Amino acid sequence: MNAKISRALLVLSALVVTACHHRAPEEGGASKATLKAMPKWFAKPPKDEKYLYAPATATSKDLQIARNKAEAEGRLQLGQQLEVKYSALTRRFAEETGEGAGAQLLQQYEQTYKAVVSQVLVGTKPKSSEFQVEDGVYRAWVLMELPVGAASERLLKQIQAQEQMYARFRASQAFKELNAEVEKYEQWKSGQKP
Repeated sequence: MNAKISRALLVLSALVVTACHHRAPEEGGASKATLKAMPKWFAKPPKDEKYLYAPATATSKDLQIARNKAEAEGRLQLGQQLEVKYSALTRRFAEETGEGAGAQLLQQYEQTYKAVVSQVLVGTKPKSSEFQVEDGVYRAWVLMELPVGAASERLLKQIQAQEQMYARFRASQAFKELNAEVEKYEQWKSGQKP
């Protein structure tokens, strides 16, 4: 009976080792074929005074979804070029136990970051797009562009709108203060009558 159990464990171990060595590449993972197919503009986006550019790529089992995901990522990158609120936390821990040659150094490193983008992007569109199939999965490469003139105009309008709102707020605050002073005066005046 022990021999049967030993053989079964040996076969099971061989299957586990074989499964670990023959894992399929993760979906969306880089391969040599992916890097070969990468458009030149992806690694080195064009530069132009009139446009901002953002290359992006995404994968999906559906071609349209791959394209939509890549365009969304490209728009995110364009928004980050205009404005991004970024916060980060880095922690490092090191501890040494023991002495001399028998000492052990234990280390831990942790990094967390968060980026928030909130922009209205007017006029974004794909300038270039390419597609390929990788093991039954579609990959979309997209170069998104944003006309700088439209972005500048939008930013100027936002600043002007904020200035107008602030001016209205200050005016309403001034009127409130004036009304409060008039009420104080009226109360004082009514208290002065015999």
